[in-house]
Amino acid sequence: MEKPLTIKRAEFNKALAQTINNAELPAFIVADCLQAVLFEIQNLANQQYQNDLQAYQQANVPECKEVEEVEQNG
Repeated sequence: MEKPLTIKRAEFNKALAQTINNAELPAFIVADCLQAVLFEIQNLANQQYQNDLQAYQQANVPECKEVEEVEQNG
């Protein structure tokens, strides 16, 4: 069985907290670094969504029209 995402998430959070604590940097520097990383992650997540949507639409799935409508309206 593959490790559940909930466990992976908890391990990631623990490792991230340890890394931040071990860096011994002031909070304002950590906050700045995390903000820059979050910006990049949001871009990657959006790109993944766009890629998934395009692949889904190209598969010519009947529900594709519903996804387009949600995308345009939501």
